[in-house]
Amino acid sequence: MSDRPTLLCVDDEPTVLASLKEQFRRLFDGRFRVEVAQDAAEALEVIAELEHDGHDLAVIVSDHIMPGVKGDELLIQVHARLPRTRKILLTGQAGLDAVANVVNHGALYRYIAKPWQRDDLELTIQEAVRSYLQELEVERQRQEILDGHAAARRFVPFEFLRLLGRQRLGEVTLHDHVEQQLSIFFSDIRSYTTLVEGRTPKQNFDFINEYLGFMEPAILDEGGFIDSFMGDGIMALFEGGGDRVVRAGIASLRALDRFNAVRVARGEPAIRIGIGINSGPLMLGVIGGKERLNAGVIGDPVNTAARLETFSKQVGASMLVSEDTVARLDDPGAYALRPVDHVRLKGKSRPVRVYEVLDALPDAERARKLATRDDLAAARAAMADGDLGAALAHLASARDLDAVDPVITRALARCRAFIAGGVPEGWDGVTDLEDK
Repeated sequence: MSDRPTLLCVDDEPTVLASLKEQFRRLFDGRFRVEVAQDAAEALEVIAELEHDGHDLAVIVSDHIMPGVKGDELLIQVHARLPRTRKILLTGQAGLDAVANVVNHGALYRYIAKPWQRDDLELTIQEAVRSYLQELEVERQRQEILDGHAAARRFVPFEFLRLLGRQRLGEVTLHDHVEQQLSIFFSDIRSYTTLVEGRTPKQNFDFINEYLGFMEPAILDEGGFIDSFMGDGIMALFEGGGDRVVRAGIASLRALDRFNAVRVARGEPAIRIGIGINSGPLMLGVIGGKERLNAGVIGDPVNTAARLETFSKQVGASMLVSEDTVARLDDPGAYALRPVDHVRLKGKSRPVRVYEVLDALPDAERARKLATRDDLAAARAAMADGDLGAALAHLASARDLDAVDPVITRALARCRAFIAGGVPEGWDGVTDLEDK
């Protein structure tokens, strides 16, 4: 709103126009700009100039009987353009039809007959101005609340509030919680400490924010929401089946390719990330004390997803998903999946089958890894049965197809260790991982 709102008087009689202008100038003592026009065409020109210059039209007072466009028609046009402006019809010749027309279609604030009573007109104008300014203030406060709510949503995702059954952040209370079946996405930058070593804090912040700018859309576009940023790590949650989270992981790796292209063009080294994905029941809730609350998730599936991301480093994979996520895919065959291992994560009793998602890999690397899929599966099955000779043969065949694959190298080392030292007593074909 401009510092001085405007009142516009429209009348084809110059003496009436002059009288209104002088009366309103005295009434508001310079606090409002007073403009005049002798017909509808001139009034619309004045309004266009006011809009161009950023001035607000608080009130328009118009005669009814004028050459060309009548007063009721003018006020209807003004309402379509400036719905907040208060419209007053001031005439002694307007019929009920004209008044009804502007009431129904132009939000007429008041109709005053000529000759008017000075005090009545001034009171009407003052109330119209007060009403106009009050509406603007209400709108300003409403927008301020919306802006504050939008800002808060950048810290606490609206999706989190929705899952808790809340519409606004102010409705959230300590101990609010709900159990949901969700998929959990973890990603992390490889060798981050080495990457940022020797750089200034500002350079590190700029790097992380640029990186997250590439990563965030990949998650949001698939309907996920980011639960937290953990330095160079991202934790995101997805409702529904497993397809969204897997597609988000694939999109994240492709976004990383674009980010690396920008870095390489600047003479900076490309970076690598690892992604771990799991699905299962989680408890979403609000934890904290009286003065500090935090929205978060609790549940074993979160720990599994985080440890799969860590495990991806050991097997040289960009993206690992659990069997629980694969089971939630509409069509697992629509993705390039390769079984990696059957593992028992540190501190866990239930083993989990782990799959590598190959869709975002370069064509040649994806083709090599897909070519070894059957031999790897056969080798694992043979090793679980104690047939180490058959397992070694399958792994040797896989190595011939891809000699640099860390998954094959790791499986070969384990198979040879079993041949040399024997299969551990009570071994059930599951690899126990020691790292968290």
